[in-house]
Amino acid sequence: MDDSIKSQAEIILEDIGMNLTTFIISSLKALIRERKIPFEMVTTQYLNDHIILEKLSEAEREADDPNTQRLTHDEVFSNIRKKHGYEV
Repeated sequence: MDDSIKSQAEIILEDIGMNLTTFIISSLKALIRERKIPFEMVTTQYLNDHIILEKLSEAEREADDPNTQRLTHDEVFSNIRKKHGYEV
């Protein structure tokens, strides 16, 4: 096992109150009991698609909300320029 991965995992597990051996045994028992990997494994593309759909849903809710502040094109880009120090 890669030492970096092991040490990072041990830090997280310590916060949970579990050691690496207990985690591995628990994971293997769950694999046997459930007959599947006991955690979700997804591709980066799946995650990106999920995030995009989540952001689109959020944007639709904001667009439907009458209290959402509406900015003009010029206001949006003026705010961006100010934020990044490009305002003249």
